[in-house]
Amino acid sequence: MTALSPAKEAAFEKVTGLWIAIPTPFDQSGEIDEQALAHSVDYYIDGLGVNGIFCGGVMGEFWAMTLDERRRCHALVVDATAGRVPLMAHVGHHVFSEAAELSRHAESIGIDFAIAINPYFPINPSEDLIRNWYRRLAAASPIPLFLFNTSYSGYTISPELIAELAELDTVCGIKNPKPMDHLLRVKEMVGDRIVVCDAGEEEWLGLHLDHGFPALMSTPALAMFQVPGRRPIADYTALADSGDLEAAWRLHATLDGERHAFQRWMRDRWLAQRAGAIPIAELKSWLTLIGLPQGEVRPPLVPLSPGELDELGADLDRLGLLGALN
Repeated sequence: MTALSPAKEAAFEKVTGLWIAIPTPFDQSGEIDEQALAHSVDYYIDGLGVNGIFCGGVMGEFWAMTLDERRRCHALVVDATAGRVPLMAHVGHHVFSEAAELSRHAESIGIDFAIAINPYFPINPSEDLIRNWYRRLAAASPIPLFLFNTSYSGYTISPELIAELAELDTVCGIKNPKPMDHLLRVKEMVGDRIVVCDAGEEEWLGLHLDHGFPALMSTPALAMFQVPGRRPIADYTALADSGDLEAAWRLHATLDGERHAFQRWMRDRWLAQRAGAIPIAELKSWLTLIGLPQGEVRPPLVPLSPGELDELGADLDRLGLLGALN
């Protein structure tokens, strides 16, 4: 087997366990709420025991932030984390020079990994365009780079092209929230060269045990389903790693109520009633109702109505999560 590059070695060493995708808190004036962001990072690490943080991504409203704000957000998370867990910062952008700048900035402030959403194009791009984009981005900065094969970009990268990109020295992983056949095909093709991850909490235990997936990358469910003293995802993962598989699956099954609420608020309901808007208002409201305020969403997103907040609160109350941190 060919020796792995330093970037790939770093990914296999550090990208393990439970990684959280975090929102970016904004205050009432629409600015980054630096105090709320720092408090939230402390909570994710000390209260929930996450193994890594993904900041500035889709759930972080990167698409509504200026380049300076994105750099500032990344720097604030670095400061708040203070080296306690590894960090991944989203650097994807439709302007190549800005994606490259974000990559260089992330490396310069000590972020462990960059991750870039599939590049946006006005039309469904050819593999040559995607290949050229990622090759140039990988060459623009020495930071270890994850691919982010998300449908938010409007298309899917094939397993075959992922295998080509995995040959690049700085490409060290992929977040690949795709149907199971695609996900497992990618793992089969490149899992010995780059870290392959999925974002679904419900599938995580089976992928970890049956297919050797090293990390859940990355989901806000870690903060939506768990509170200090009640961390079932962390607990069933620990049970699995200790070899107590029966207990792990038994605990995994207790989260069906949380998953049903997640499906309702983060998938089905917003697609049907909110014209396909990314469900960040739902995420921020869920965390705020637990007791971790996340502030406003940015246009074109709109906050939940009072009636919607009452419905969400009732769901969280039934789960024992409403006001759990108050």
